[in-house]
Amino acid sequence: MYAAKKIRCPFGQESVVQAMKEVEAYALFSPHPNIIHSIDYCVSADRSDPGAKTVYILLPYYRRGNLQDIINANLVNHTKFPEKRLMVLFLGVCSALKAMHNYKVKGGPGGAKSQNNAKKVKADAGRADQEAEEEVESRRGRQRGRETDPDSEQQEPLMDGEVTMSQEGIAPGGARAYAHRDIKPGNIMIDDDGVQPILMDLGSLAPSPTPITSRSLALAVQDQAAEHSTMPYRAPELFDVKTGSTIDTKVDIWSLGCTLYACLVGKSPFEMRSDETGGSLSICVLGGDWRFPDEGAGGKKKTTNQPGQSEDSGISESIREVVRKCLKVEPSERPDVDELIEIVKGVIEELPEDGPS
Repeated sequence: MYAAKKIRCPFGQESVVQAMKEVEAYALFSPHPNIIHSIDYCVSADRSDPGAKTVYILLPYYRRGNLQDIINANLVNHTKFPEKRLMVLFLGVCSALKAMHNYKVKGGPGGAKSQNNAKKVKADAGRADQEAEEEVESRRGRQRGRETDPDSEQQEPLMDGEVTMSQEGIAPGGARAYAHRDIKPGNIMIDDDGVQPILMDLGSLAPSPTPITSRSLALAVQDQAAEHSTMPYRAPELFDVKTGSTIDTKVDIWSLGCTLYACLVGKSPFEMRSDETGGSLSICVLGGDWRFPDEGAGGKKKTTNQPGQSEDSGISESIREVVRKCLKVEPSERPDVDELIEIVKGVIEELPEDGPS
């Protein structure tokens, strides 16, 4: 059984290029046990409107669903994740991010595999254009409303220049880091064995680091984050992108902290805090205003509990500390993925075995 992802591209070649950036991203990290891979794809044109297209991506189907499904089930059934199992899953997600953050260019300069994929994508999109236009012309008997010059199309940069072109000038084996930029429970599938997490949805993937050299670039990155990075899991530096700053892989570390918190508590830390205070979620994120349910100001344990709240949340201190390290407002204070992996391995060793579920 397979899953088909449908991406509508109403604005022609420009939106097809954006959709196909995701297709190329799947090929970059394949095979990796913790990153989803695409099986096939196609570009389909709308017969009535040659300017509109649909990209279909065939993906593996995971019958256990994703982490968000488990979180929802825990809320309904008043259960929680076994801590050791949760941290093993979390370690798998860190492993997937390590492959992205420490990616090494394959093939020739610029990545021969990526270049070949890019050419195939452009040819497929061009064929879809031509077939649709021929159909419209034969049915309507009028001049095409949209001119297509195959020669000029070959000069257009594919993948919006972000995936393929980001590798140009880098020798085989050279480092070319990527940030996922949309880590959240809904983007972490569970393999059919119930042990391996699978990171999915690479449409938000971006080369890293990204130096913000102008105000226009700052606004472009901020707009891109608003479109592709889910708000409750988005790093503060993506809410207010400043000229002169650098957006790097630390945005994913922040999102990992939010994801781990959501698995422990039921929702992201800033959704939780925003609901408690009635304040703006973005203000909570930018101010780093969050806490565990049994904590008061400054991270101190509450002396009294709200009605219906248990005396202790049952979250191990070592796991709390992982969340705290990830949710530092200043990116430089967050661990990188290699440091985080070592921290998580230490936590797993310290945790007792989970009881029967």
